[in-house]
Amino acid sequence: MNKLLSLTAAGTLLTSSALHGQIEINENLSVTGFLDMSLFHADTDDGDSTSFDLDQMEIDFLFSFDEITAQVDLDYQRGDANEIDLEQAFLTYDLGEGTSITAGKFLSYMGWETAEPTGLYQYSYAYGTTIPGYHNGVTIDFSDDWGSLGLALVDSVYDDDGSINSDADDFDMGIETKLVLTPADGWTVFLGYAVDSANAGGEDRELVNLWASYEFGASTIAAEVNDYSDGMTEINQWLLMYSVATGDKGTFTARVSGNDVREGTSLDNQDFKKYTAAYIHAVNDNLAIVSEVSQIDYFTGDATEFALEALFTF
Repeated sequence: MNKLLSLTAAGTLLTSSALHGQIEINENLSVTGFLDMSLFHADTDDGDSTSFDLDQMEIDFLFSFDEITAQVDLDYQRGDANEIDLEQAFLTYDLGEGTSITAGKFLSYMGWETAEPTGLYQYSYAYGTTIPGYHNGVTIDFSDDWGSLGLALVDSVYDDDGSINSDADDFDMGIETKLVLTPADGWTVFLGYAVDSANAGGEDRELVNLWASYEFGASTIAAEVNDYSDGMTEINQWLLMYSVATGDKGTFTARVSGNDVREGTSLDNQDFKKYTAAYIHAVNDNLAIVSEVSQIDYFTGDATEFALEALFTF
């Protein structure tokens, strides 16, 4: 997912602790993390519901030993089967001249929207499917002034069980690739491809992810399209987003997104269009308040959602 965090607008408000405010234990170890809690209300055709929860808590340990760095993230997420989880743990060896190798459990390259709430421009995600999460494997990455290239060999693009060839699994080894271009000031273009190789008799799972962003002044514009297929199901997704800083402590974001699920030639009831408006207010360097309203038009009905989120970073 998008690791090219913006240093303007929402990026400045929500990623400052991760980039600059780490708690230094010693010269080789720093700690950072966040607490995320929210009040959420949904008004649907089936009725209303309201919840207040600690959604997520994370502590990240960052290690640095000359050309070798490592990161270990411990994560709690409400409702997960394993609520306390080793989210990722990897080491990176810097080979010099912009080239590095990473091995362990790490986040997918794919997706404009970040996996963590500290990198989002709003409370909710544009769509909840097809974008991979964390997996085990090894990557080689190269970066230069024009952008970067990356290749990852993983146990599975969509799973993180650690096996790359097992008769008990439907899929064997996965591959991810990325090309990132920065053709001009403010511009970033990302093209990614991921495939899970299926066992005999199955169909590969494939994803093409393309997004672009442009930052000018205090504003950011982004667009994304995804195309996913697994032999039986095709999913097409898209989003358009505009975000602008309002004063020294605020950011307003408007986003529209769509999810089109096709099984054969029939529309699935997961089809929707989503319209989102959000405002982030930075109370101080460590606390941000996120408010959001979303209107979701499904194939079979509609829903209105409201959220108020407190995000504490350290």
